[in-house]
Amino acid sequence: MTLLPTILAIGVGATIGASMRYYLTQFMQNIYGAGLPYGTLSANIIGSFLAGILVVVVLEKAELHEAYRLLLLVGLTGSLTTLSTLSLESIEMMSLGHYGQAGVNILLNVVLSLSAAGLGVMLMRQLFSN
Repeated sequence: MTLLPTILAIGVGATIGASMRYYLTQFMQNIYGAGLPYGTLSANIIGSFLAGILVVVVLEKAELHEAYRLLLLVGLTGSLTTLSTLSLESIEMMSLGHYGQAGVNILLNVVLSLSAAGLGVMLMRQLFSN
């Protein structure tokens, strides 16, 4: 693919993923409050699970055009999940002296996101093996 179609494909996916993250964060904050950044945690878990599913479907099973692969895997899941927001929220907690809360936040994001990605991969491989 040439430069412009690549940028457009990633940009469309990123717009969708970032918008999903924003609204998911707002939704989670309205439900659970701002004690722990549940929106970021939810976005990372859901995005990682979706990435696990898409890795199997898009890279192993479906014969999608490269533009769709970039849109889904790089743009959508890349901007739905967010290490930068996790980092900033955790640094903010630490700067306020909430070291335990920051540690829990980091641990939950890493462990649950990795688990969700693995679960997505396992579920799709199991589904496609039948």
